[in-house]
Amino acid sequence: MIMAASTTVLLRQLRPLAIKASLVIYICHRLSDPTGTSLLAALVNIFAQILEYATKIARLNHWDFIVPLMNIISTVTQDVVAIAGVFGLCRVGYFLYNFGVSDWKDLLLSTIFQWIRPFINKKLQKIANDILKEADSMLAKEPLRIIRLSLPETGLADDIILNELRSCANRENTTCQTGKISGTLYSVGNEHSKLMCKVYEFYLWSNPLKPGVWPRVNQCEAEIVAMTAKILNLSGAPNGCVTSGGTESILTAVRAHVELYGKQRGITRPEIICGSTAHCALNKACEVLGVRLVFINCDEENSYELNAAAVQKHITCNTIMIFASAPTFPHGVIDPIDELSTIAKQYELGLHVDACLGGFVLPFCQGEMAPRTFDFRLPGVTSMSSDTHKYGHATKGTSVVLFKSSELQHASYFAYSRWSGGLYITPTVAGSRPGALIACAWAALVSIGHSGYQQRARVIVEAARRIAGAIKSIDGLKLMTSNPTIVVCFTSDLFSIYRLKDKMSKMGWSLNPLQQPAALNICITENLDVDEFLQDLRSAVDELVKTDVSAQKIGGTEMIYNTISMLPPAAVEFAMYRFTDASLTP
Repeated sequence: MIMAASTTVLLRQLRPLAIKASLVIYICHRLSDPTGTSLLAALVNIFAQILEYATKIARLNHWDFIVPLMNIISTVTQDVVAIAGVFGLCRVGYFLYNFGVSDWKDLLLSTIFQWIRPFINKKLQKIANDILKEADSMLAKEPLRIIRLSLPETGLADDIILNELRSCANRENTTCQTGKISGTLYSVGNEHSKLMCKVYEFYLWSNPLKPGVWPRVNQCEAEIVAMTAKILNLSGAPNGCVTSGGTESILTAVRAHVELYGKQRGITRPEIICGSTAHCALNKACEVLGVRLVFINCDEENSYELNAAAVQKHITCNTIMIFASAPTFPHGVIDPIDELSTIAKQYELGLHVDACLGGFVLPFCQGEMAPRTFDFRLPGVTSMSSDTHKYGHATKGTSVVLFKSSELQHASYFAYSRWSGGLYITPTVAGSRPGALIACAWAALVSIGHSGYQQRARVIVEAARRIAGAIKSIDGLKLMTSNPTIVVCFTSDLFSIYRLKDKMSKMGWSLNPLQQPAALNICITENLDVDEFLQDLRSAVDELVKTDVSAQKIGGTEMIYNTISMLPPAAVEFAMYRFTDASLTP
């Protein structure tokens, strides 16, 4: 393992030097023997024949001075094309080696879909129309809602605006506060909500982009970073910033690693290794930044964790970072970050830990509830993300990204010193940011305190363990999260788990459907009534077990996921686009 790591690091360091050295050697070789034997001339024989023909024409016309030049051009052309061919073959070999079976399947299906798409446009349009017809009910839109598509001629009175929003807000918030929605609403209690409203009002118009105007907001951000860094055991200076959410935190961390571990090492095609359970925010970041994602399948054999040995096998000279989760969103497991830390150190790679979900729960778990080490105590961890707007109980729109070193943090900054508008620098993708949200996040942290988070963590984990224990005892269900802390995941070998999701939906529960493999999960929140959930779960399972599955018509969630499992990604994405279009329509 040490030998492999040393070799990879050495190759990564020597690559820029090797390219320069090859050019120097080539030039010296040609100067000493300009018409010598070319490299792999057989591959470019056609170029040699063309230039030979041109040479004959030159001799017939007595252009003897051109003949030596043509010979040199012929040889150099053959060398360049041959070298390009060799590099091309190496790229093809690298591509074939690193492309998994699922990658090939998706590529083949997507290619076929693009070929036949012109012939099935009418069918696709019918699917789009069907989605739009059902969208209003799926998105719970009111049939008699007021729709405004242009500005009113004169501004509406305050009471009209407030009354219109109040009626909807009261109904929607009541639904969310039942505790039957997986995750989504993490904070409960009127007193905490009142505090958030008051703090938000103080800094309603603030913008941290102008640090000298609202210095207290900047202080709040710095203190949020410092407190979060201490929670996650980051020693030394607290390097980090507040972002708009977990997605931006992950994107910021990826950009920092691309700059420091990629560009500064001469890597032009950076790669990040992650598990198939990594959050899609990583896909977004890599798509935006041009990074190739190398997926490791996290299956039942590996307890749905990222396998460290598999990660090591996929490390190449282009690898810049390993991505791990604490915990994963689908199955609620914590990746073996201690093992990944060792690998990251040996190969001199970055290691980002996505603790967006667990950052304000796992550090406060004590005794038998304490998780495996996942934070900056591990020497290989270079960055972490933790959402204040989840279990930090701040209002939506804030997260924290932390870096082990100031050098890595500086690599995440956007700095422009030649702009005509003056010097411009931001620590995040956004320029202007809502200072009121930063102030709310600060207020949430200091109002709850260490003991408050500890007490909330105990409630969350105890509920998760209780639900997991009950699922083990329910005939027909199979627990997929062996030692849950926040998320409990389960499936069934007796019936379609998606049918259970639809039955629970009729009882008011909103559970998350998963795929590959088919499963459901529930993200525990404080307002979850465990007794009611287990009672409804047992009732729904009993009904499904007693039902003749063959006599039932497939529909609902089962039909959706059965259908998309047989379609290429491009076709599924087409339907997703149309659904999103509907959600963006009044």
